[in-house]
Amino acid sequence: MPSGLTRALVGILSAVLLVLGALFLIAALARPERVLVGAPLLAVGALLAYRLAKPRPQILEVKVSWDPSGRLAVEQLKCPYCGAPLPEPKPGQEYIKCKYCGRVAKLVEEPRW
Repeated sequence: MPSGLTRALVGILSAVLLVLGALFLIAALARPERVLVGAPLLAVGALLAYRLAKPRPQILEVKVSWDPSGRLAVEQLKCPYCGAPLPEPKPGQEYIKCKYCGRVAKLVEEPRW
């Protein structure tokens, strides 16, 4: 996960590329070949801005206990984000996706001995 300084530098770089791309496209009115520089600058700046603004998924842990026979002992798993019931996981499954909010939760096995 990028640190705060890295995110700030990527944000500044994105803004600079977007401004330069716009300037080159404006200058392309006088010299059309400048579109070949302005369009890629705008595209890369927009891609960096999109990647920076895109929300990062959070993975929360949900503890599941297994009995020694390998069967799943579950009362009912609930999504830690929206509270909706989660589908029954398969033995050994590490992650489970909520079909209502689409977020991913991590399953942690704790054997009962």
